[in-house]
Amino acid sequence: MAKRSKAKKGPVRGFPYRAAGWAGLGLLAALLVAVGLWALTGAPHESSRPGAAHIERPAPMPPEPSAPAPGAQDQVPEDDGPGLLERGPRAAIIIDDLGNSWREGRKVTSLSYPVAVSVLPGTPFAKRIARRAHARSKEVLLHMPMEPGDDSIPLGPTFLRIGMGRSELLTTLDANLGSIPYVQGVNNHMGSRLTARDRPMRWVMEGLRDRDLFFVDSRTTARSRALVQARAVGIPATERDVFLDHRPEGPRIRDQFRELMAKAREQGTAIAIGHPRSVTLEVLREWLPKAASRGVEIVSVREVLAVRGLTGANGAGLAYRGSGHTEGEEP
Repeated sequence: MAKRSKAKKGPVRGFPYRAAGWAGLGLLAALLVAVGLWALTGAPHESSRPGAAHIERPAPMPPEPSAPAPGAQDQVPEDDGPGLLERGPRAAIIIDDLGNSWREGRKVTSLSYPVAVSVLPGTPFAKRIARRAHARSKEVLLHMPMEPGDDSIPLGPTFLRIGMGRSELLTTLDANLGSIPYVQGVNNHMGSRLTARDRPMRWVMEGLRDRDLFFVDSRTTARSRALVQARAVGIPATERDVFLDHRPEGPRIRDQFRELMAKAREQGTAIAIGHPRSVTLEVLREWLPKAASRGVEIVSVREVLAVRGLTGANGAGLAYRGSGHTEGEEP
């Protein structure tokens, strides 16, 4: 009987498909592992992706400081007190009666020291001079016209007069203050009659308090009540110590400048008032650079007020009475 021949075994059908299936499962497992790792570690930052724009994230904002109390910007911080007092004698100079001449205003504001300008309201160059002074970091004061003792002097609409009621006086004061930019303080123009009266000076000081302004008594009369009322109202105030040019002669003005230096060394501070006369400005250009060699620093009026406020000279508190003496009324 013939033997049946064995059939040859061919390749197993379906093996390539099983192999592909196992490979697919492996890839799927790898993908699941990658997704798990991504979920654990977080997505990469946008800036790490190619072509992604860099986005700068702002730093956390610090807490906002509390708003300062009214007038706090004008107070001297306690930490600054000792340093302020240890700097030695200081003097401030105010030039009055500016506003009628642009030429005078340019000369005064060109002085290379912190000389304050006091500008008359209602004058043609008042605003322009005030802006120039401010741009050159000089203090601007309103030179407030006040009723003088001399009845022959005509009183214009800018004058504060003893016959005014409170409302009219404050309206005039506000109009004058509003007519000149950058005003930081006030000193009186004339005023020997008005400054000797308590009631109108009390109203003046109340008006200045509402605007956070200081007052410098020009001391056109020894009977002035300005500092008494400033103290009662609680505004920074003081008085001048020296008139530089009551007698407008070069030798006399030089003597007065030396007197200013002497008072500053004696008292610690001193304030002088002068006018934009050619001879006065000539002496200032000559003598201001000599102040340091005489041991005196020329500073702003507000700095003198700060020093006098800290020292509490003569128990006056904010309103400081110096050693100024009247030398007559300057029109």
